[in-house]
Formats: sequence, C-alpha cells, structure tokens
Amino acid sequence: MKKIFATIVGVAAIAVALTQTARAVPITGNLGISGAVFLDSTSAQTATEAVGWNNTVVNGRSGTFLPIANNTQVTMASPWFFTSGALNNFWMVGGFTFNLISSSIALRDGTFLNVLLAGTVIGNGFDKTAFTGTFQLANPPANGLTEFTSRMSFSSVPDSGSAMLLLGMACVVMFMLNRKLGTTVTPAS
Repeated sequence: MKKIFATIVGVAAIAVALTQTARAVPITGNLGISGAVFLDSTSAQTATEAVGWNNTVVNGRSGTFLPIANNTQVTMASPWFFTSGALNNFWMVGGFTFNLISSSIALRDGTFLNVLLAGTVIGNGFDKTAFTGTFQLANPPANGLTEFTSRMSFSSVPDSGSAMLLLGMACVVMFMLNRKLGTTVTPAS
C-alpha cells in the first residue's frame, strides 16, 4: 500500500509541475488605430496598397492594451498590399508588435474598402497571441489624405493541454487504485 501511495504522490507531483510550466500568458483585449493613409490610387474602389501613413494613433483600447494612452503614435509598415502574405512589424505601439500573416479584401463597395487581417501580436513579456481584425477606409479624401479607421480584436492562446494532462493522470491513478484494491468501479445509471 505504501508503494502505491508513493507512486500516486509522485505522479501527482509530476502532473502539477508539468501544468505549471505549460501556462501561457496571452494578450487580451482590443486595440483601435485611426489616422490617414496614402494610397496608390485616388479612390478606395481602385486602390491596391497603402504607400504611406500619416498621424496614426491609438483610438480605443481594452484588456492588455489599457496602459497605452489614446492618441499614442503608432508606427505602421509601408508599402502594404491589401491582398498580401506575411509582413513583419505591420504595426508597433507601446512595446507591442503585430506581425501580419495575411490580408485579403472582404468588401469593396464604391467608396468603401474593408480588408481582413490575420496575424500575431507579441511584446511586453506576453506570449505570442493570435489576432484577427479589419482595416477600413472610405472616400472622399480629406486634405488629400484618405481617412481610415481600423478595428482589431485579439484572441487568447488556446489551452496548452494542461487540462487533458490532468484528466489523463487522474485516469491512470484511478486505474492503479482499482487494480491494487481489486474493486470494480461501475458508472451510475
């Protein structure tokens, strides 16, 4: 019986140690960015890329991004094609960096353009976190610049498997106890 007890305690200690190291600290919340963009065209209907940015600032934040003040300057990458693959350092602000994985045009309707974004955010000691969002712009331009608003939303890191590990360890312990004690566990009806 002492040997079984020692085995159970050892297995439990290993399970706890593994779950402690598997914890992730994801980035949570939303970050809004607004400002102006220079396009390769004078119309949202025909534009294919952003060739430059002007006065891009944080315009709304929640969760992990709360310490970043509204109107904080955001560094944006250019050029950026609306239908693209990976682009590192797409935006940077407050110690966070968004690395674009892909972008695609979701809607182009006369004077309005909506581009879907997918990628990851890293920074400030948090784990790399999956991101999805949109980049939106509309005509007419103001003072020669096309105004845009961007709404971005972050998703948390999925469970790293610690719940399944604990469930598996509990099943192993129950099996070992059942074998040693010679009892049968039957489900309730």
